[in-house]
Amino acid sequence: MNYLKVNIFDFLEKRKTIFMNNVKSFFGERIIDILLHYPNSINNKNLKSDFDIKDINKIITLDIKIIEHIENFNRKTPYRVIGQIKSTQRIDLLFFNSYKKFLIGKLVIDKTYRVTGKLQFFSNVFQLIHPNEILNYESLELFEEFEPIYNLSRTKINQKYFRKLVLRKLSDFNKFDFPPEWILDKFKQKSWRSFKDSINIIHKPTKETSEDKLLYLRQRLAFDELLSNLLIFNKLKYKSLKTNHFKINNFSISEKIIKNLDFDLTKDQKLTLKEIRNDIGGQEKMYRLLQGDVGSGKTIISLLSIADCISSGYQAVLMVPTELLAKQHYDYFCEYLNKFDIKISLLTGKTQNKDKIYDLINTNKIQLLIGTHSVYNKSISFSDLGLVVIDEQHKFGVQQRINLIQKSTNCHTLIMSATPIPRSLSFVMYGEINVSNIKTKPKGRKKIVTSLISKNQMNNLILGIKRKLNKNEQVFWILPNIGSDHSEDNGETVNSRFKYLKHIFGNLVIMIHGKMNRDEIVGNMQKFKEKKSMILISTTVIEVGINIPSATLMIVEEANKFGLAQLHQLRGRISRSYVPSNFVMIHNLDLTDVARERLLILKKYNDGFTIAEKDLYLRGTGDLLGTNQSGLPKWKFFNPFLDLQMIEQAKINCEYLLRGEEHHKETISFLIKLFYKESILKNYLSA
Repeated sequence: MNYLKVNIFDFLEKRKTIFMNNVKSFFGERIIDILLHYPNSINNKNLKSDFDIKDINKIITLDIKIIEHIENFNRKTPYRVIGQIKSTQRIDLLFFNSYKKFLIGKLVIDKTYRVTGKLQFFSNVFQLIHPNEILNYESLELFEEFEPIYNLSRTKINQKYFRKLVLRKLSDFNKFDFPPEWILDKFKQKSWRSFKDSINIIHKPTKETSEDKLLYLRQRLAFDELLSNLLIFNKLKYKSLKTNHFKINNFSISEKIIKNLDFDLTKDQKLTLKEIRNDIGGQEKMYRLLQGDVGSGKTIISLLSIADCISSGYQAVLMVPTELLAKQHYDYFCEYLNKFDIKISLLTGKTQNKDKIYDLINTNKIQLLIGTHSVYNKSISFSDLGLVVIDEQHKFGVQQRINLIQKSTNCHTLIMSATPIPRSLSFVMYGEINVSNIKTKPKGRKKIVTSLISKNQMNNLILGIKRKLNKNEQVFWILPNIGSDHSEDNGETVNSRFKYLKHIFGNLVIMIHGKMNRDEIVGNMQKFKEKKSMILISTTVIEVGINIPSATLMIVEEANKFGLAQLHQLRGRISRSYVPSNFVMIHNLDLTDVARERLLILKKYNDGFTIAEKDLYLRGTGDLLGTNQSGLPKWKFFNPFLDLQMIEQAKINCEYLLRGEEHHKETISFLIKLFYKESILKNYLSA
């Protein structure tokens, strides 16, 4: 591939204008990032030689000769430019709040211009009010009858300027040397064009480019994107499937733990543990995803697997997304493992004497390290790392997971998620990873009663809280926004709700949110655990890892603003006890039918796998994972709802390319780079 000519993966120009800064902020810094922004519609300017009454209120384009300028007499009347077309039919161009000098210079009498605008009819005169586009006849090469319209509503980027940038970069794109076609012939649809042609057509549509054709172009590019995604994750898998140098087959400690548990492992837990043991004792490295619904008992499986690793003479590391969760896991693991003289250490951003911990890890005097992203610090070098466990994996980016896994070239990897992903998407999210599912929950757990109410039922809700408090049970109240601590903050926020409930319940109410410092959050959570407070007002900072068995009521205000997976995660915070629990969703009075249908899914189903499937088919990907995936791609073209049939085809195509990796090296490199930033790729590309 000739990169000396033009490289579409190069950065955009370094000009630091507001426009370029906005473009780079929203779309990325590479040329290809701009060109992969798909237009959401095509504006047909309808170039006409004549018009009549049926064209009123339509966008049309006419070649207009300027006849006369009529100045406005006051601010309320427009400046009027009289024009005519070849048929000598009159048409007026109207401008409000415009400068006379500017218009006289722009629209010169006796000259012809190509003008685009919405046709109006008033006082028996056809008019174009504030035309969208005016081109000199000498600049007609700039005219595009069929113009793509981009979704820029949240970007503060001017449509016209962005369009010019796209066309300019499209010229560079066409000079690039592309690899040979990578989609196997048996998977190519008749209507599909090459990747290069597809990009050109979507940005330079013609009369033949209908909305249907745009759909076919999207499908072609969706296959490319899916293939790129599968390549990157399957490269990771193939890299991990090396000979197992850490054969873990000493289960003595874990079996003792199982015997002393005050509960029996469920059928799914036993099966999962068997699958993991088969992997870590086999011929190849383990790379396994453990999916378990909230409260299904994934943590005990990770503890038993780590115990097996340590009893076989190797180190283990557990990475979790928050300091709060890290501390909770540390306490839990110490409770079970300290009696076996296993050395455990906690490492977070707030940990003191980190250098001492690094030394102990390097010399195998720490057998289990539990922490946040701090555990993959460059200063840490494990002497004999046999198992990496990543909990709540969806909270981490791809690069973070790689950094940890690469602490040992041969370690086993177990990633866990309480956000169930439909099987059809597992290939997309992780490549062909081995998957274990824990669906059954421990015996005796009471079903959570889920309710959906409107804001005007607040008084009844307060009475319900009082009944819970009389039983010495605790309450979570969750909101999407923190709000202001000023008195004028009257919205549905953590701060405003805290003031409201504190007025009713006094010091029984406490709050936590992301703007508080760590000590405040930990301190308030401890007060809640010790029942020094009974009502906790919070954002989704409590979404994962909080275990308060006496909390039996959770209220989520403005529930329609949360993803279903996120709501299900929250609901799991109150499923840890053996007494009846309640989950109440408060919605806005103006709830849409679609939003109501989504919330009713949560009311009807308690199984996270079912909820994920229902949400997928109702809305596509949406908030399926409950959070924005920093390390996973934000799909530009691929739609899991519309393109499910592509997954198996792309999987076969991916395997074909990887089997002949030496022959397809440049193609693989190109495809991966298409949809992923260079910083994320460096480890994949060296695999």
